[in-house]
Amino acid sequence: MNEILILLSMVPSIEAMWVSVYFLCSKQEFLLPFTIILNFISVLIFLKIIDAALLPEKIEKLLERRLNKKIIIFEKWFQRYGTIVLIVLIAMPFSGVGSFTGALIGRVFELNKKRLYLSVFLGISLSLLPSFIIAHSIHNYLGISCV
Repeated sequence: MNEILILLSMVPSIEAMWVSVYFLCSKQEFLLPFTIILNFISVLIFLKIIDAALLPEKIEKLLERRLNKKIIIFEKWFQRYGTIVLIVLIAMPFSGVGSFTGALIGRVFELNKKRLYLSVFLGISLSLLPSFIIAHSIHNYLGISCV
């Protein structure tokens, strides 16, 4: 059962954050690093696939045709603050931007690869904090056993 749950951390929108709630509730915290690592590896594979399809370039060309001046201003801003923005967006549980979408955004706006990978990894790692708070609240404040 745990193997299946660990593999679910590779699925977009489930990712490490929601799988970690189960592991925290079931007192299996030692499995959390596996969820982070597998989620990060799956994002790296995703980036390789979208790069092979030239998807970031196609999206950027579409945006440039429609909003040329604003995109140039935003790209400069994103080069400066993009790392922090991606970390926060990926880490927030209900932002709608998970690790996959965050990686795509970073790639479209040409964030440096090292900064992009660091942002994604830190965002995934920090996304476990809300999971911990949810699991802790369920167990301690509601008095409900998680499993």
